[in-house]
Amino acid sequence: MNNSYNADWSGEDMHSSSRTLVRRNKWTINLRTTVLYVFAWVLVIGLFAFFLRGPREAKVPVAHAIIQNTRIVADHAAETKWGGQLTWRAEYRLAYSVAGHEFTLWADSGIRGESEAEVQLALAQARQTCSVQYNPQRPEVAVAKCR
Repeated sequence: MNNSYNADWSGEDMHSSSRTLVRRNKWTINLRTTVLYVFAWVLVIGLFAFFLRGPREAKVPVAHAIIQNTRIVADHAAETKWGGQLTWRAEYRLAYSVAGHEFTLWADSGIRGESEAEVQLALAQARQTCSVQYNPQRPEVAVAKCR
């Protein structure tokens, strides 16, 4: 009998299309593929380390600030089915000095409340100190941090 079920694996009785089957008995290393694989992993690890190293922080000068005044302003307004709701916040007027020149700015105190009275009470109880980070070329441009 000479059908495909009885064909020998040696390929003698198989169809001509199955003769192109190549069998490899041992594993081979392709140098080009290995180099590309290693390069890809080095690139991935390098990018991972680059993005996780953290931002470089520029040295920004800091000045001590004195709270001169406070004010309470509307922070956020929301309209609901039951009417409007207003949130209030307290701000500090800060004074700081750079090279003998005094500058002022209004800064958020971080104090919030649903009524002006609530914010006023929290403001009276708060004992915060503030510092200012400023631009050395333009000291009037500053960002305050109060704690």
